[in-house]
Amino acid sequence: MTLVRKTAQSPELQLDSGRGLVDIVTRYAQTFLLLQRYDEGLLSEPKAQAGGALPSVSEARIALDNLKADLMARGEATDLFARDRGDGLASLLGNLDQSVFGEPAYPTIESKAAHLLYFVVKNHPFADGNKRSAAFLFVDFLNRNGRLLGLNGEPVINDIGLAALTLLVAESDPANKETMIRLIMNMLAEE
Repeated sequence: MTLVRKTAQSPELQLDSGRGLVDIVTRYAQTFLLLQRYDEGLLSEPKAQAGGALPSVSEARIALDNLKADLMARGEATDLFARDRGDGLASLLGNLDQSVFGEPAYPTIESKAAHLLYFVVKNHPFADGNKRSAAFLFVDFLNRNGRLLGLNGEPVINDIGLAALTLLVAESDPANKETMIRLIMNMLAEE
């Protein structure tokens, strides 16, 4: 990558199309690497940051209620949006905060975030708006833990990427859960 970046700045590379191609390769190198690892079945858990505080049920509920009010004011949701079905949200957050043999079951920010997105989408804890609620809770969690923005100050996942990722999880076969989780974790990993 260093060589590609150096080449892109070379005065010998005069063509805008040549510079554009090098820029694309440089900008999306991580994407290409993730896709290759996915294709080869080599997608592993990235080195990750330990910790990550989950919101309490009441904090999550307040945040979702504020989102709901905003969406309803714009005509983009009904009263059913993010309405709890039983204790699904409390159970989900409790499961993410559990420990196994004294160690956190989900020990990293990336692991908690990936599982939060996956579980809200797949477990349908709400009467309506599970995908939007999942994406919101995912972003809220990352923000609470100082990981919404990457080292470059840009969002770790932009809005289009988040929509695509949420839909990918929704459409994925439950048998591919671990692959989806590892993919999300890799997307969140700091370079």
